[in-house]
Amino acid sequence: MHENELLKAYAEINQNLENPLIKILVSYIKPSCLFKTDILTPIHLGRAVEREISKDGVLKDEDIQWLHENCIGDDDFEGNISSVNRGIGFLTGTYWAWKNYEKLGSPEYFGSMGYRRLFEPSFLSELKQYDMILPKRDIQRPSLKEYFISSHGKNIYQAMMDIFSCKYPHEFYEYEKYLSNDSGYMFEIYVLKKNLFFEFCEWIFPLVFEFMKLDDDELLPKGEERKAIIEFFKQQTVIFESEALFELYQKRAKAFALERLTGFFLYLLVQRKYSYSEQNVIILNNSAKANLFKMLRNKIGKKNG
Repeated sequence: MHENELLKAYAEINQNLENPLIKILVSYIKPSCLFKTDILTPIHLGRAVEREISKDGVLKDEDIQWLHENCIGDDDFEGNISSVNRGIGFLTGTYWAWKNYEKLGSPEYFGSMGYRRLFEPSFLSELKQYDMILPKRDIQRPSLKEYFISSHGKNIYQAMMDIFSCKYPHEFYEYEKYLSNDSGYMFEIYVLKKNLFFEFCEWIFPLVFEFMKLDDDELLPKGEERKAIIEFFKQQTVIFESEALFELYQKRAKAFALERLTGFFLYLLVQRKYSYSEQNVIILNNSAKANLFKMLRNKIGKKNG
């Protein structure tokens, strides 16, 4: 589906703009196609650290201007966590929505998507039938646990499990069981009824604040494990051509762990028998992973040159 078709499909659903049925934050860290309608609200993540390097390199002045002109910022309220966006990703925007829900019009449903990954909009016509809209489960073999360790190493996996067992010991067995599956809810994409969104925030942010205490350098894989992870990505045609590129990617490991935890919470809601529909996710620029690493390589080279 073309971007213009998406914009049309995601428009004119909220008949009362002061009391909207649904609002969806679309997260941006760089300029791209602008998804902005009565439903879609673009938000600039990491505005407090916008001139620091991210997974997409270093922003130019014109990029920052575009983001400021077209997006709300995740740092526009006291107590924001925008400065840790490089470590926890989408959740700085989620925190903004939780603490500023009335600015969105206190919608009946809240959604989270990214500028490159969006739900197919067909669910909008039947939204009121469900408590939540979820992405179709993503396959990761041999299991979510083993795939995560192969991608990011044992240190961040163990840190994730330690934090979770400390905060939610009564759910720890269920989380281990979830991670033993070969599929799960990824991308931090969802639409939830307001009460479920607030429940999610009350559940995830105690975990987030513990993750924020972790030392990135101590989590980095080293030695033979580092080599094994690089080889794992190479088998998926992703090549880390410099140490700086590998470390920059792996310093986002906390965000990847929190993505798994978000997926687990959605899984818990399914187990609790809330009504839901699983939808296809449209991935714009499907070669984005390869392009990401190429772009990062170029921008790191310019920064160091």
